[in-house]
Amino acid sequence: MNASDSGAVPKRVIIIQLAILAGLLTWLKVCLPGIERSREESEAAERERRIEAFFQSAVVEDTSREVEVPEANGEKRAHPQRLRATAAVEEVMQALGVPNQRTTDFRGGLHLTWTGTRHSLEASFSNGRLYCLRREDRPSGHGTMVFESSLHWHPF
Repeated sequence: MNASDSGAVPKRVIIIQLAILAGLLTWLKVCLPGIERSREESEAAERERRIEAFFQSAVVEDTSREVEVPEANGEKRAHPQRLRATAAVEEVMQALGVPNQRTTDFRGGLHLTWTGTRHSLEASFSNGRLYCLRREDRPSGHGTMVFESSLHWHPF
């Protein structure tokens, strides 16, 4: 070791540190957003599965009657749907998880919305009890509104 080298940092150490820093910055800018995106996609797919499972368990068809339902290629006949039971807010949140959106209306009704990969589901509550489910197909914008009575069933 020379007297002139004492206290000086070798160039090789600086280059290694800069390479490590560049690698870390690249990982933060490129890899981390990709990992986050894939995590969000898997969470949306899981929400979609829960939305479908909950809708199937909460809604029943009224097979005692049929109604005309408009379609893109004309009219078709379908059985109206109704809610199987009026669940509490806690029961619905337990089945679906934390909602993506929460709003209240002017009468104090609570509206919770879950968004999956293909569908969104809005559960409307009055006095803490479910009174309406609105399921919408996100690509087409079509869906149904299901109430306690099949008389109020509304496809759109």
